[in-house]
Amino acid sequence: MPKIAIVGKPNVGKSTIFNALIKKNKSLTLDIPGTTRDRIFEYGNINGRDILFIDTGGFERNGEFQENINEQVHHAIDSSDAVIVVFDLTTPLSVEDDEIFKYVLKKNKKYILVANKSDIKQQEFEYDYYKFGDILKISATHRRNFDILKDKIVNLIDKEEKKVQCDANIAIVGRSNVGKSSLINAILNENRSVVSDKVGTTTDSIDTPFKYDGTCFLLVDTAGIRKKSKTKRALDKLASIFSLFAIDRSDICVAVIDAGEGLTSMDKHIINTVAEKHKGIVIALNKWDLVKEIMFEEYSKKLKRELPFASYAEIVAISAIEKKNINKLLNKILNVYKICSKRIKTHELNEKLHSIIKQNAPFSKKGKEIKLKYMTQVDTNPPHFVIITNRPNEIEENYKRYVRNSLYNLFNFKGCSIKITYKESKNERDS
Repeated sequence: MPKIAIVGKPNVGKSTIFNALIKKNKSLTLDIPGTTRDRIFEYGNINGRDILFIDTGGFERNGEFQENINEQVHHAIDSSDAVIVVFDLTTPLSVEDDEIFKYVLKKNKKYILVANKSDIKQQEFEYDYYKFGDILKISATHRRNFDILKDKIVNLIDKEEKKVQCDANIAIVGRSNVGKSSLINAILNENRSVVSDKVGTTTDSIDTPFKYDGTCFLLVDTAGIRKKSKTKRALDKLASIFSLFAIDRSDICVAVIDAGEGLTSMDKHIINTVAEKHKGIVIALNKWDLVKEIMFEEYSKKLKRELPFASYAEIVAISAIEKKNINKLLNKILNVYKICSKRIKTHELNEKLHSIIKQNAPFSKKGKEIKLKYMTQVDTNPPHFVIITNRPNEIEENYKRYVRNSLYNLFNFKGCSIKITYKESKNERDS
C-alpha cells in the first residue's frame, strides 16, 4: 500500500487536509512524550485506491521539542512513497518552507505542492511560492479544489507504483534484532536491506518481488515490533505500526524467533496477532546453529505447547547469516501457500462433516437438538467454511474447537489458519 506524508511548517492546514482525505476527524495517534504535536496516520481511499496518509508536526528551525518533531517529519518523508508539501498563501515564504522542499528533493521523492487558504483574500505572498514549481491552490476548510488534489494523488501513485502481480504476499515479522533483514538477504541472495547488530536498524517496510519454484511472492521486510513500554521514540512506534500494516497486507507471515533466546512474551503477542488475522504462519527458528542442548523435535513440541492458538503453524530451523535451510523455509512457505489456496469439493466436505458429527454430535444446553445440516467453502487465503445449522447461537465454543481441530486433521491444513462461520438455515428452525 502506498504511503503519502503531508508536511509543512506549523499552522498551514496539514491536519485539515489529512482529515479531509481520510474522511475522519481522528485517527491513530502516537503519544510521544515531550512533543507539542502527535504524529497521526490512517488509511484513506482516494478514487478507489487504498493509501496510508501520514500527518506530521509543523517543521520549524527553533522551538521547544523541535528536534524531536523535525526528526519525525524527516522520517515521515524518508518512509513515504510520495509527499504533499503544504504552504500557507497568507504568510511569507520562510526558511522552513525552503528547507522542507530541499529535503524532499534530496530524498528524490515524488511530490505535490499545495498552497492552502486560497479562500482568504489576503494572498500577497502567492507568487513567492511559485519558485518551487507548479502549485495547486486549495482551501482545506472549504474543500476547494480537493477533486483536483485527489486526481493528482492517484496519478502520482500510479506513476510511482510498480505494477507487480504476485501470487501471495509474505511478511517477515518478529521482534527487533532477531535476524529478519538477514533472512531477507539470504532469500534474495543480495544485500538489499541494511543489516546491523544495532537493534532496530530497519525502520520501514520494503516490498520486493521474487520467484521460487515458478511462484511469485511479494516479500515484505518489516521493522521489529516492540512492546509499547519500549517504543518511546517516534521512529520505533512508526516502525511497529508499519509492521502491523504489513501483517494486514500479507497472506503468509514468517515469524522469526531467536532460537537461542527462546520464545518470549513479545514473540507470543506477534504470533497471536498473525493468528487472529487468519494469516498463514511459518515459524523460523533463527540462529539455530547456536542451539546445542536440545533436539529440533523436542524444541518444536515445546513451542507448540506454548502456542495453542497457533498449533497449526509450520516450524523450520534456520541460520540466516549462514544461509542454512533457506530452501527448506521457502518450501514450507510454498506448501502453506498451496494449502491455503486449495478448494475442497462440497461433497467431500460434507462426507467429513458427517463423520465428525457421528463421532461427537453437538447438543444445546437448553436440551434442544442442534443439526449441522451441511458445509461449503466460500473462500481461500484463508480457507473460509460456512456450516448451515438450525441453532448457530447455541453451539458451544468447545464444540466449535472440536470441529475446527477435526478439519485440520482431516484436511491437513498445515501452516494455514481456517475460518468457520455458523449460519442459520433459511428454513424455519427445527423444533
